[in-house]
Amino acid sequence: MVINKIAFVIDGLQMGGAEKFLIYIANNFYRNGFNPLVILLSEETALIDELNKNIRVEIIKRKSRYDLFISKRIKRLINSEGINKIFCINTYAFFLTKLAFLFDRKVQFYLSLHTTIPSSIKSYLQNLIYTRFICDSDFVIYICNNQKQYLQKKYYLNPKLKTIIYNGIDTSYFNSFHFSEQEIASLRMSMNLADDDKVIIKVARLFAEKGHFDAIDALKILHEKNEQKPYLLFVGGGEKVYVDALKRYAKEKKLENYILFTGNQWDVRKYYCLADVFTLTSFSVETFSLAALEAMAFGLPCSLTDIGGAGEMIVEGVTGYLSHVKSPSSIAESWEKLLNKNIKGQGIRNFVLQRFSSERMLRSYLELVG
Repeated sequence: MVINKIAFVIDGLQMGGAEKFLIYIANNFYRNGFNPLVILLSEETALIDELNKNIRVEIIKRKSRYDLFISKRIKRLINSEGINKIFCINTYAFFLTKLAFLFDRKVQFYLSLHTTIPSSIKSYLQNLIYTRFICDSDFVIYICNNQKQYLQKKYYLNPKLKTIIYNGIDTSYFNSFHFSEQEIASLRMSMNLADDDKVIIKVARLFAEKGHFDAIDALKILHEKNEQKPYLLFVGGGEKVYVDALKRYAKEKKLENYILFTGNQWDVRKYYCLADVFTLTSFSVETFSLAALEAMAFGLPCSLTDIGGAGEMIVEGVTGYLSHVKSPSSIAESWEKLLNKNIKGQGIRNFVLQRFSSERMLRSYLELVG
């Protein structure tokens, strides 16, 4: 049997959607007869234990962000393994790897893009440079149509080889059947939540571009308008300086008793089970949220800011509502609609089953790369 070799290159395996995507694809490529090599460009390895133990991982440390000598080391490793397919996650990993293969047409590159709106002018300029290295033989994979249109306009990106493959999730894993009513009741009790307390959940890293301050402002608006005061649950971790700033802000707004921080969680499923609404309030970077798909697999209606592919997973009034970026009043309005509507349930889960299953996504990648 001929074994297909493929290298996956990514900055690191810290907690994040792009990183979880790589792990899922690499694990399943291995199960389907591939021999993957995962190359990390940093020592960020928080998720490495989720990677199949039979998949080889190599860490090629760089001395700085623009340590260009790392490109030669990447090429030396890939050539020594006889690999001619390279799958890069995002433009930075692609740029550093592509530099060493600029004149090598025997190697096929696949660039998987997981960000859309840059978080700063600096990030925009960096991506503008990185994408100039895409040539006609490189295959660019977008994860939603809106991302494709945005990048084409903002980065003048129009590669010859391109496709759209929507993100997908393991719908059997993300299923409320794994948890009993008693387990969820116990979790609510441990968080001092009454049976009738409404919970809005946000599963995202605690980074500035995720818009947590906007979420706090939106909760304040909602509390001022309604007698029943919902809770806001932040599931995810981040730098202590940012987390402390959020907690101080919540206290300033007199919301410290209604905003709950769980920190990083290896298994977020039980938190979806106790929630009534899922939200994302990001204002940049977000492209096609895995966390939103996970929440929908639990039947949760979603309130998402209208960036990236949010509009491609939200059917207004059916699976949720879109809100304006950096607009706490718009976010609060969408939350209020969802808390007052009774659309939570199997219909939303069916939407994910039909369109965004991991099986459908994996088939598309195997057909493309195989």
